[in-house]
Amino acid sequence: MTTDPQTLLKAVKEGEMTDAGGMTTTQDVADVVSDSYETVAEKLRDLERDGAIESKTFGNERVWVVPADTDVADTEPAGTPIPTDTRAPLER
Repeated sequence: MTTDPQTLLKAVKEGEMTDAGGMTTTQDVADVVSDSYETVAEKLRDLERDGAIESKTFGNERVWVVPADTDVADTEPAGTPIPTDTRAPLER
């Protein structure tokens, strides 16, 4: 089964909220969807090319972030802060 883009976006966004540093790796996403690591990595790169997500490299890890203006349903109530104090803002 192939994971749809909305499911990938949701997995990235949920990873941002559950990781203490607000960072979601490709492996984090692959752990919660039905596709292989390689397939997830390719799909995340496609979403980045489309402007739906952004990435940054920390050491040997690429981390993924859903920009604030992307239309993905929130999994927490509005106004709940997402822990981002260890993540520098991404440039647009």
